[in-house]
Amino acid sequence: MSHRMTNQNGAVNDHSSTMKIISLLHVTLAQAFYRWAMSEIDPMHPDVPRIMLRQKELSDRAQRLFV
Repeated sequence: MSHRMTNQNGAVNDHSSTMKIISLLHVTLAQAFYRWAMSEIDPMHPDVPRIMLRQKELSDRAQRLFV
């Protein structure tokens, strides 16, 4: 469901497209952060599995955004 609204100038604002772009930006930045974290962290650190799980979740979310 798209939430199209017209502003004062008659231009169409598409709320869902804006939110999709913001979500994609968030996913992209988070993926970059977790790639950096994995390059800096000791492979035996107890948070490694959690980081790997989060990377998988972000990858899946990015794929859903393009559907």
